[in-house]
Amino acid sequence: MIASIAVLGKNSRWILRYSLKSIRRAVEQVDGEKVEILYIDGGSTDGSPQLVRELMPEARVIDAADTNIPEARNIAVREAAGDYVIFWDSDVIAPPCALRALLSLKAPIAALARRDVTVSSEADIEKAIAALPDCRTEPANLADFAVFSVNLFRRDVFREVGPFDERMTQAEDREFGLRATCRGYRTLIIPTPAYDINRPRLSEVPVGTPLRQYLRGIHKKALVYAYTATPRQKINTVLFAAVHLAAVLGSIATPFAALAELAPLLFQVRKYGASKGLEMYVKALALYTSMAAVYPLRLADICRWLKPPKAPCTRW
Repeated sequence: MIASIAVLGKNSRWILRYSLKSIRRAVEQVDGEKVEILYIDGGSTDGSPQLVRELMPEARVIDAADTNIPEARNIAVREAAGDYVIFWDSDVIAPPCALRALLSLKAPIAALARRDVTVSSEADIEKAIAALPDCRTEPANLADFAVFSVNLFRRDVFREVGPFDERMTQAEDREFGLRATCRGYRTLIIPTPAYDINRPRLSEVPVGTPLRQYLRGIHKKALVYAYTATPRQKINTVLFAAVHLAAVLGSIATPFAALAELAPLLFQVRKYGASKGLEMYVKALALYTSMAAVYPLRLADICRWLKPPKAPCTRW
């Protein structure tokens, strides 16, 4: 079998049928008999597994209730029979040429470029599908990692690099990609984008992740984001560092200066309410303070500090 397409989902029925249609169109452009489809469900209550069985009966549905994203990715790798494992998450739509373009590269790691699209209605989803571009003729670009959209991995990469780190609730894709780069792999990114479809606020991972789970592996998350920070993350890191500095230096003149530390808390409470606001404050405080402590980083630092986790299963 050439490839295994792994679809990860939880309560994503609202977009899943569009993603499955997108996958079917892509499979039709290659030899469909040489592609298997796995759907790994994280414990949906909206009928997502039933929808997969209805629209794509050839897919193998795997119940993985109460797993996080990297745990589900590791399950997919263990269960996949293909020479290549292709992650195509349940909220991603891509052009029909996606699978053919990735396989044609014959690369150990490759991906389509990712574009985040926020929608408020099914009409918006239809517009996004209509706007999907054809595969471009420009050459693929080399990168240290690729944020997940439609991502291909040759199976032997996992044997050498290790599994996804199951402590990570965010950035497991960046962390794995950087570990792979440290092992001599590079990621080929095809300029043609896949669309990651989001609804306002509902897809924001930090908001929905329980505090205890979010803080697992926070040191590794901070290292990854310090090296790959988005403009917003850089701004937040600077703001938290400035608040800490103002509180410390101001305390020399007056102990009331320490109250500056409450400014981010007041912001989060105003945005999310008292309980969730306090939780978000702790999450942001842990992440951005840790990022400030190690920023900036070089790839050599990442390779020295990012160690592969223990494989969760001997069949790898």
